Amino acid sequence: MFKLYKRDDTGKIAGYHEAWAEPERRRIVEHWGMLGTEGETAVHRIWFFGSLEKQFNSILDPARELGFTEVEISDHVVLLVEYRIDDFGSEDDVDKRHALEDRLNEVLGWTGLGHCDGGSIGSGTMEAACFVVDFELARSVIADALKGGEFEDYSRIYQE
Repeated sequence: MFKLYKRDDTGKIAGYHEAWAEPERRRIVEHWGMLGTEGETAVHRIWFFGSLEKQFNSILDPARELGFTEVEISDHVVLLVEYRIDDFGSEDDVDKRHALEDRLNEVLGWTGLGHCDGGSIGSGTMEAACFVVDFELARSVIADALKGGEFEDYSRIYQE
């Protein structure tokens, strides 16, 4: 996956533009939008006799020309979604955490905000850890996405 971001005049990240390959479906998916929104998607056919790198570049070069660039992982913020559990947790808690990680990857990925990078469990809490480019916006988007579902009982969303 290649993920690019564009900053506004204040230096804050405002937009994203990304692409990833789905070789089993012979396609490259291009996805872009304003940060925090689901944006738009286009699908491009993979040509097996051409360089995959050149195909990605032909898709992403127009965004690069508009000022979109990569953001280092060190420039992301760690966001944690925490749940209270009994002691060191149960097998059900571990299953819930894995399902939560999948949900957070979906939410953060489709809104250009980042990704979930696993989690931890024990000593009365369970957390899912995410790398995000805008903490406040990601916190708001995640809180909205978790409302009314199996994950709405979190104790807090905070920055590490």
